[in-house]
This record gives sequence, structure tokens and C-alpha cells, in this order.
Amino acid sequence: MEKSTLKEIEERFDNDVERFSNLETAQATTLDARYNMDLITDSISAIYSHKINVLDIGCGAGNYPVCLLQKINAADVTLVDLSQPMLDKAKERVSELRKGDTATIKGDFRTINLAENKYDIIVATAVLHHLRDDKYWETAFAKLYSLLKPNGSLWIFDLVEQSNTNMQHLIYDLK
Repeated sequence: MEKSTLKEIEERFDNDVERFSNLETAQATTLDARYNMDLITDSISAIYSHKINVLDIGCGAGNYPVCLLQKINAADVTLVDLSQPMLDKAKERVSELRKGDTATIKGDFRTINLAENKYDIIVATAVLHHLRDDKYWETAFAKLYSLLKPNGSLWIFDLVEQSNTNMQHLIYDLK
């Protein structure tokens, strides 16, 4: 499976902000389906009763933080994405739901400067499938682990290519 370059990913998302910022229809994939967003954000809100620090890598238009902030308001949010138009839309939407600053950082989460041991929650949806090889995976997870506070949690929901053809068809409903 051919992987897009970071520049190609950035350009694709720069041009598709409106489609990705609709909570009800977000993507044609199940990654941003309302059921999945609710499942993840309900779980986070059930686990954490104190103010949390949330990092969303590859945040897109901010669907997951928007959904989470509808359930909890005690959160500081840092949004990271390759696309500036996506970051602008995510910040606009998240800021409507909470007072104070919402940090945005344009770039690849693996190489930008983020404080270690800062985040209670890291959300990574539809971003890790862009990693190219084992070295990228190892670097990415080492970085994510270093950013989490003790007892922090990483919430991943992503596209996975199945090696078993029957599973691939089942998950992606290929006919």
C-alpha cells in the first residue's frame, strides 16, 4: 500500500476542512462516526473526574475534543495537525466550548516541541496509519509515552490493514 507524503496529507486536509468539521457526517469512514466519538469520549469522561490536559495529534477539525468538551468542561486542550486550515477550524470549534486558551501547533507530532509528562489524555484518531515503517512506529510511540503524565492514557482509533482477507472485507465492507 503506497503511503502519502506529509506534504500530500497536508494539502489534502487543507482543502477539506468543512467536510471534516461536521460532527454528524465527518468522514465516510467509521473513524469519526458519531458512535465511535461517543464511545471514546464517554470512556474518557467516565475515567477522569478531575481537570485534564488533552493532546489531540492529527486533530483535523477538532471533532474528538469538541465531542469530549460537550461531556466535560474541565480540560486544557492542545491541538496538533499538519494543516493550518484544520487547526484554525478546530481552535474555533473548541474555543466555543471552553473558556481560556486552546493551544494549536502546526506540524508532525513526532518532531514538534511538546512538554514531557504533561498530558492526561492523548487522542490519536486516523493519524498513525500514516507511519511508514517500524522505525517510525517506535519513534512515535516513544514520543507519545514521554508526553503522558503517570497514569495518563493514549486513545487510538485508526485504519488498520488486515493481513487476513476475510477480516479486511469484514472491517471495510469490501464487496
